[in-house]
Amino acid sequence: MIDLIIERAQQVLSVPETLISHIPYIPEYVKEALITTVYFVPVLYFLYYLIELLERFFLKNIGLFIKLVKRLGPIWGALTGIVPECGYAVIGSVFYARKMITRGTLLAFLISSSDDALPFLFMDLSKAIYIIPILVIKLVLAVVVAFAVDLLFVFKRELTEDINAINIDLNEPGCCDHKMCTIENPPYWWTHPLIHTFNMFMFTFLSLVLINCVITKGYGSVEATAANMLIDTPYQVILGAVFGLIPNCVISIVFALLFVKGLISFPTLLAGLITSSGIALMTLAKHNKSHKNDNAFITFILFVVAVATGLAVYYNMGILDNIYSYIFQ
Repeated sequence: MIDLIIERAQQVLSVPETLISHIPYIPEYVKEALITTVYFVPVLYFLYYLIELLERFFLKNIGLFIKLVKRLGPIWGALTGIVPECGYAVIGSVFYARKMITRGTLLAFLISSSDDALPFLFMDLSKAIYIIPILVIKLVLAVVVAFAVDLLFVFKRELTEDINAINIDLNEPGCCDHKMCTIENPPYWWTHPLIHTFNMFMFTFLSLVLINCVITKGYGSVEATAANMLIDTPYQVILGAVFGLIPNCVISIVFALLFVKGLISFPTLLAGLITSSGIALMTLAKHNKSHKNDNAFITFILFVVAVATGLAVYYNMGILDNIYSYIFQ
């Protein structure tokens, strides 16, 4: 009976690939991109729905969120920042601009954030295992850097707990042009994940088409393409950290897709995801514009940490084995 159920399930799951593979006049690299993306849609929607509910809980209980940030500081910032989307990093930027958290706590939010990237590593299960070292390294790094910055770079500013001070900020457009605070509209809990999933589907599909086209028509193989992208050099790590600073929610996805396709190294992915925090830096620049030097200093620390960490892993890939052995011992 169980074998029959599994067989029927496999037949159902094979329908999209069968239909797409028989579409005429479409290049194979386009079909491959479409098949990969279609299979990933249910996973994306389920994930974004759970994240939406989690965000609504904390936004509805913003006082609880603030108390946790106050008491746990960098630790709570690092733990919430790992949620795979930029919402919490944006909230961290708003909190900092409103003088509700320290500079170190903000950096904990930013360093631990990987935006939307991590779920996309499941497109290739052989690459999904790298999620573990990414999370471990970013969590430890976020906490250590946060405490070090608060200790070494004293930046005196009187902190406040005025919850009402951030209500206006939380009603400004976030990703997908939705408001960060939509508690009074329950149906939005499922419509926004749907919109977000569709946007990610389209972007992922088009990105994979472009990547596959470059590999197939441009260089002829993944290895040749990767070599031209400096995959075996430390320069790619530095470039990854630079591109991660671009304030856009799709940059992290590009990193994930390039890594899944074998075009960038793990150190480059790590460096890029440390600096990549969606629109958090742009939010910081907007709401903390009277402190431009401070914003530049935070960005500089983020960049230096990303490059240093990426190069450290590049020259010592054995750290990954140590992480795996420690966790699975």
